[in-house]
Amino acid sequence: MGEVVWAEFNSAAGRLRRQRAGEVCGEAFETRKPVWKPVQYRGRRAIATWWRPAGSPRHVGCAHLTALQTAQELEFDPQVVSFAAWPLRLMSVDGGTVVVPDFFARLRSGEGCLVACPPSRGFGDVPESAEMRLLNAACEQGGWQLRVIPALSEVIAANRRRLSRYRHSRLADEQASQVLHAVFMRPQVLAEGIAASGLPRLTAMAQAHHLIWTRELLIDWERPFAPSSSPVWSAKAVAR
Repeated sequence: MGEVVWAEFNSAAGRLRRQRAGEVCGEAFETRKPVWKPVQYRGRRAIATWWRPAGSPRHVGCAHLTALQTAQELEFDPQVVSFAAWPLRLMSVDGGTVVVPDFFARLRSGEGCLVACPPSRGFGDVPESAEMRLLNAACEQGGWQLRVIPALSEVIAANRRRLSRYRHSRLADEQASQVLHAVFMRPQVLAEGIAASGLPRLTAMAQAHHLIWTRELLIDWERPFAPSSSPVWSAKAVAR
């Protein structure tokens, strides 16, 4: 799609604006309010669920459970600094193709990233669709990356859901982290390592879960995670 793509978004002052995608590459869309919300109808809420990124005062909306899973993946990705739901609407010149990306993410490199996570039978299954061509053209003109995140396996998704409860930085403790890294320099079952650490069991277990979420302690994500049976090891041991 060589034609110009138009972007509709809320300014920092909350006013709806429309500009060419190539003119808005400097906009902080990860801080903007949504330009769209799912349609509400009888039997369905307007938004399927909400996700609150750690350290953020704002929730982001998720139109379906696939979007919720994608929000968790963005949170888990160490390259993603922040993200927002539905902050811009992309349109072809004639208005015949309109796409609202599920999320806009700001990466640690400073780059922006459009994130699309269609349901199982969405446009993401058809790379040559008009919607995908519009998204690719918008990214080319706006200087953004594009991610269409595939669904995770049931096991990995379940592990992410469980450990995402421990994503908040209030669980971080430098002294406990040093002890846990020392304990798990060699792989051992999480519960056994916690018992050997000498730390208070309940708080140490939460701190260890937080370290797993931040990838400082490692697990096999493709196996069901359980503290009583899952081996854990320190990322510092791998780096040696």
